[in-house]
Order: sequence, then C-alpha cells, then structure tokens
Amino acid sequence: MFTMNSVLTHEERTLLQSLGCRDKAQAIEVLEEIKMVLPIRSDMFSNVVILIDKFYNESIDYAYEISAIGMLDDENIE
Repeated sequence: MFTMNSVLTHEERTLLQSLGCRDKAQAIEVLEEIKMVLPIRSDMFSNVVILIDKFYNESIDYAYEISAIGMLDDENIE
C-alpha cells in the first residue's frame, strides 16, 4: 500500500481548509491577496509567505493535503 507523507504542517493545512478554495491556483490567488493586507512582521504574514513558497517550489497534491486523510496522516506521525 502506498502512503503519502504530508508536505504541509497542521497549521498550514488548517488555514487552507478555512479558505475553502477549490484548487491550488485559487488558493495561491487568495493567499496573495491575504499577504497584501497583513502586517509584515506578523506571524501570519510569514506563514502565508512560506505556504505560497511551498506551492510554487514543491510538488503538493492540494486535494490530498486538505482532505481528512491528510489530516489523519499528520496526526499519526505526531
């Protein structure tokens, strides 16, 4: 059986789920908009920038990451 390891942290995955985006492209657009209104020195700003960077530079299966299965895999690792 093939199991995937999550690329995203629990916090990043929770943020994506709360945005309710249908795909990775929409998630990137929304994150870029959020980034523009956040204070640069805030933790949220750095989390959003890191998440955008992960989307551009790593191969992320968006559907897997925001699914309940991805959440369960993260809980089993901890």
